[in-house]
Amino acid sequence: PGGSWQAFMAWVPNASAMQIAEPWKPLPPEREEEKKGSKNRTVIKRPQGELAVLPGVTGEEKSPKEEGDTDSDSNEGNGGPEEFEMLDVWRASAKAMKKLKVNGIPSESESSAPWRGDEEDDYEEPASHGWILNPDSNTRIGWDLGSLIMVLYDMVMIPMQAYTLPENLFLDFMEWTTRLFWTFDIFFSCITGVVTADGSVEYDIKIILKRYAKTWLAMDLVIVLSDWSEVIFSSGGVAMLSFARTTRIIRIVRLLRLVRMQEIMANVTERIQSETLGPLLQVSKVLIVLLAVSHFTGCLWFAIGARDTTDSTWVQVLGYNTQGVDAQYLASLHWALSQFSGGMDEISPASPIERLFAVAVGGAIFVIALVMLGVFTSGLTQQYIIGGSGARQLATLKRYLKQNNVSKVITKRVCRNAKHAISGDLTPESVELLHVISEPLKIELSFDMYSQVLQTHHFFLELLQQLGPMMRPVCHRAMSMLLLSSTDVIFSLGDLPPEPKMYIVVSGTLEYTDSYGEVTMVGEKRCVSEAALWTTWKHRGTLTALSDAKLAMLDVQGFIDISQRFMRKSDAAGVKIVKYASQFVKDLNKSEEKNDLMK
Repeated sequence: PGGSWQAFMAWVPNASAMQIAEPWKPLPPEREEEKKGSKNRTVIKRPQGELAVLPGVTGEEKSPKEEGDTDSDSNEGNGGPEEFEMLDVWRASAKAMKKLKVNGIPSESESSAPWRGDEEDDYEEPASHGWILNPDSNTRIGWDLGSLIMVLYDMVMIPMQAYTLPENLFLDFMEWTTRLFWTFDIFFSCITGVVTADGSVEYDIKIILKRYAKTWLAMDLVIVLSDWSEVIFSSGGVAMLSFARTTRIIRIVRLLRLVRMQEIMANVTERIQSETLGPLLQVSKVLIVLLAVSHFTGCLWFAIGARDTTDSTWVQVLGYNTQGVDAQYLASLHWALSQFSGGMDEISPASPIERLFAVAVGGAIFVIALVMLGVFTSGLTQQYIIGGSGARQLATLKRYLKQNNVSKVITKRVCRNAKHAISGDLTPESVELLHVISEPLKIELSFDMYSQVLQTHHFFLELLQQLGPMMRPVCHRAMSMLLLSSTDVIFSLGDLPPEPKMYIVVSGTLEYTDSYGEVTMVGEKRCVSEAALWTTWKHRGTLTALSDAKLAMLDVQGFIDISQRFMRKSDAAGVKIVKYASQFVKDLNKSEEKNDLMK
């Protein structure tokens, strides 16, 4: 019986679905083997516009163009490379591109004219504050740490005036160092910005001076003038020397800086972000207060016992008046520390004034001990409450899973994932205080977070350096963080996302499997799916997390909208972006292996 060949169409799955290197294709009359990398591919040769079909059917019956098939797989079937076109928003006229090649940056041209409009952006680059220091700058923090060291030195040495200290070079050096330091501190206070109530920094010199005059200026002048008066009077006659000794007693006013140190300590501790160092810092504060109180009390106790009097004193009775400074100080410090535990029998008051002092110190130390115990306990309780909230949430989750008869295997996986989510990185939605801070501060926060991520890409590093006003809203409006657990799939082969994004790996490890089954490890600072920014992009592989990972996402539409607004105001912004987009698409079309890891 006779018969004839009939044309037909069949759906052929892609390579990854069939787990083979190439999709099935009709066998052509001619073929040649072309080796690309480590894989051999069959390149089909046929006249342009001709479709190979089964025997008996001519290639003129149907063609992909007649069917209107524009899919990338059909283009590959035709033997021609897939061509990508730049997104319409990045297109520039030939005239603008010609000027770009000649001049580098065009003037008002046809390419920039469509970008111009009445809409202005609200984001502005922060004004330069010149020689005024930022209170959070490294220079100011270093000076504050120096202030803390100088105050600790004064706190130790000024009460030591109760003892007869020997003259030595170190004490003379530190005396002049502290005197000069606190003199220059007045100047530094006049050129340091003021932090306002909403968290912003005020750099107006008039406001800074007015604020300083109302707060610390008077106290600083009294302290500095008392220091320099000692130098002036000590160079005079006998009367002047006696007055100089009096000014040594006035040195005690330096200890008023301890009030200011509370502000400096708060500024320093705010920079410590480690949760482990928090309890250690709390313990350190209690220990420092204990030693400081004991040091002051011990020096005062020895000053009372060593006073010029005809009455008996504990120093005379125990013979400490003939011993060295080290023995005198250690005995006084021992007595002061013992007051926290009820006193000691070895050293006891020998006169009514000493007993009165011992009674007053006992009562004051009892109150101080209660306060220190309360502060220490509240710190530990706060840490317990923070850790207990997560434990309560896990207990509630386990009770829910048990009530719904969830298997033990699934329960273990769910609880482990939830525990990781609680102890891992936080999302902005889980931090309630982020919703109450001011909008300008939110912009600064976003820019500080995401600029560190974007600068790993050479193009965005240039934008950060040259187009800061544009990148601030990009970081604030178009970027977000994606937290992943092991085995999470970010995108799959063939996906055409409705809201395309570019990804930058912040931490963790991922694997990318392309359409040929080749696996590539993706580590930190690696950019993925950048092509979505510049052309219509369908994912050419599957990206899977191998471990807990964090990815920074740049929303394509958000980046386009913000860039267009700045293109209306700046030719330089438009030219730089269009030039890079054009070159990226050209390189993409020239590339033999097109995947999501191209950059």
